[in-house]
Amino acid sequence: MPIEKIVVTDWGQGAMRHAAVVKAGRWVFATGLRALDESGLIDNGVLKAGRPLDTPPKAEREARFIFDRLRRGLADAGSSLANVVRVDQYYPDWRSVDPYHVARREALGKVVAPSTSVLVDGLLNPEAAMDVQVMAFTDESGLVIAPVSPEGLAAPGSSGYAPCTKVGDLVFVAGQLARDDSGSIAAEAKVPSDQFWKGTRIKLETEYLIEKRLRTALEAGGSSLDLILKAQVYLSNPEDLPGFLQVWERSFSGTVPPTTVVPVRHPAFGTKDATIEVNVVAAAADAAERIVDIECDVELISGNIIPARRLDDLVFVSGLMPIDKNGLVADAQMDPRAPYYRDSARVQMLDVLEKATRILGAAGCSLSDVVRAIHFSTGLADFPAIHDQWARTSGEDALPLTAVQVNDQMFVPGACVILDLWASHPKN
Repeated sequence: MPIEKIVVTDWGQGAMRHAAVVKAGRWVFATGLRALDESGLIDNGVLKAGRPLDTPPKAEREARFIFDRLRRGLADAGSSLANVVRVDQYYPDWRSVDPYHVARREALGKVVAPSTSVLVDGLLNPEAAMDVQVMAFTDESGLVIAPVSPEGLAAPGSSGYAPCTKVGDLVFVAGQLARDDSGSIAAEAKVPSDQFWKGTRIKLETEYLIEKRLRTALEAGGSSLDLILKAQVYLSNPEDLPGFLQVWERSFSGTVPPTTVVPVRHPAFGTKDATIEVNVVAAAADAAERIVDIECDVELISGNIIPARRLDDLVFVSGLMPIDKNGLVADAQMDPRAPYYRDSARVQMLDVLEKATRILGAAGCSLSDVVRAIHFSTGLADFPAIHDQWARTSGEDALPLTAVQVNDQMFVPGACVILDLWASHPKN
């Protein structure tokens, strides 16, 4: 079935048409959900400018607005809130999280789908308290949610999300931190407090997270590390990238799955001391033979990570950056003696979209098949150029994308964007 983009007319993005909801076969994706009116501004009823401190708190009002619109958008796509299988949230301020959780539990029920919450530097609307992404299945798909309860892998009671669920041949694992049953970072994941060197913190934390959290969840769901289709990794100390990659890459018996690594600013997670959070989508063991690794010549953050994996109609792409083997691509480099002669952000986005086009082409699809795109940016003032370049390259007038501002130390000097995308296209 072709992709159906549903532009919610009263859920605007100003002059930039926003495909807030995309239906692709059995799946529905909602991206860049903020409490916006048709003009692309935060809704006046949410802001209550004259009485901003009325109850409920603004963040709760905002979340209720989002889930009310999401309910309608999913219904238009033949789905419902009961079919949600994954939720991702970005917040500029940690104080918004608990009020958001109140509204989320009201909307999704006692058990929320696997969730990842990350603190970021900014959203496309400065007044917004949250930007939400959702994945659900359609009513007609016949899919059901099978909660998985891995022993010793409970989620925080205040948020109520499921640490792991299985839906059809997909296993969803919520964002995991290297914490123990107390909710604090496990002792084994830290260098002893009286030692300067007795292991490397990021390596200890990553090893614990993989072995005690991810492996446990995946095996309980009938999957494994080697069946991961896509991982999102958030690092709150960008200089930890090499140590993380060393542990991550040796954790797999063969191919390293598609991985997006995003630099955020510490502290960025629910546990203050945590420096890394990882969420994954994996295939169930019964679907292993249907996984197709997509190989093509593109430069990624690590040469050991594959560009993409495909399972049936879904294509999961690694995080894309405007880099080559020497660093930032030459066309995007700015001469400080002439800083205004080149639009580096546009050039960087063009490079990233060219990489995406090659990867998706190797997977048998195109940019028109993208169902969810998140731009992790060092500065949101670049978004108009990024959006315009995407529209020019794809030929699409309504885009299923959003952008969040993250740590400006983006691993490669001069780089300003990381693109995380998923696509869907029926197999031939």
